[in-house]
Amino acid sequence: MHEMGIAQNILDIALNAANQEGATKITRIDLIAGELRGLVPMQLSFCFSIVAKDTIASGAYLNIEEVPVTGHCNACNSDFPVEEYQYLCPKCASTKIQVTGGTELRLKDIEIE
Repeated sequence: MHEMGIAQNILDIALNAANQEGATKITRIDLIAGELRGLVPMQLSFCFSIVAKDTIASGAYLNIEEVPVTGHCNACNSDFPVEEYQYLCPKCASTKIQVTGGTELRLKDIEIE
């Protein structure tokens, strides 16, 4: 379950940012997660609640915004959403595709008190 390690990293980043601001409580964390990361939001939220226990992030809401996979066709220069993991340009049928979205994993915002 790679969600536990990711949850711990999220907590570490959030705690560091909150401490720099002198916060006493973290109430919400907004996370951007690309579809290709293979995260299960419910599992990640559960793991986060475990690692956050007894910290200033205990009880914080983890909001996960999932980003779909997108691609760029190097043959016809078009951008498109990748559906069902079919890396084929819908415009020209080329397989010369570059993934341009869906691999993200970053903290977008941290709400503190």
